[in-house]
Amino acid sequence: MAIHPLAVVDSQATVHPDATIGPFCCVQGHVTIGQGAELRNHVTVYGRSTIGARTILFPGCVIGSDPQDLKFRGEDSETVIGSDCRIHEFVTVSKGTAGGGMKTIIGDATLVMAYAHIAHDCILADHVVIGNNSQLAGHVKVGRKAVISGMIGVHHFASIGELSFVGAMSGVRFDIPPFMIAEGNPAEPRNINQVGMRRDGWSEEHIRAVKDAFRVLYHDRGNKALSQAVADFRATMPTDATHPVNRLVTWISDHLETSVRGRVQEATRQPAAGLRTSLPAAQAQA
Repeated sequence: MAIHPLAVVDSQATVHPDATIGPFCCVQGHVTIGQGAELRNHVTVYGRSTIGARTILFPGCVIGSDPQDLKFRGEDSETVIGSDCRIHEFVTVSKGTAGGGMKTIIGDATLVMAYAHIAHDCILADHVVIGNNSQLAGHVKVGRKAVISGMIGVHHFASIGELSFVGAMSGVRFDIPPFMIAEGNPAEPRNINQVGMRRDGWSEEHIRAVKDAFRVLYHDRGNKALSQAVADFRATMPTDATHPVNRLVTWISDHLETSVRGRVQEATRQPAAGLRTSLPAAQAQA
């Protein structure tokens, strides 16, 4: 264990013998720091936070701080950061709340670039990339290998599907399905993420199938509501549950039914429109 003499480490913390804590770091409370993890310098980690093996926390980042949520009442919630992550300069990650499962989670091998914010109760899967200055509000879910570019704001309760790519300076107010490239304010699906799918090992046949599904659901459905287009499309879907088209359509269908703010578009397709709809009246007034 290498703890710099100018670091402050709480006696309640559990620090692996192979971890490194640099100068002017502050580790306060029941923190667990895994094997080979590294806190460079001027890093602050609070409360019931877990830092996974070989994760690097860069100068100025703050992990496990109190949520910026007026409903927070001091509950003993958690922050979990997986293994092999890189959390860069001045990133802030808030712990969970009683209203969101009591836990904020960042998956393995995730890269969070400088000045980003991960709010309370967010759940990020493995191999996610969050760009510089991007801000994730509370309760956001981000799927496996999704890329959120720089200077993006993500509305609370939004979901971003696996292998999606959100273009820089977008405003994510509505759900983004898997395998999509989305951009704009509000961000809307523009195409499929062919590069991401290839890097993830999908075949050209799979990529063409997802592109065809995108065309049918978002460009060729005429006056059909998205829910009806999905229902009609299911008759031609592959039976293999792991097929990307099946995963895409199932994700959209699930979010049409369960999305907290009704973010999956049910209205008639309009030119350049994406997955969006107006808020339910009661929530719009909230």
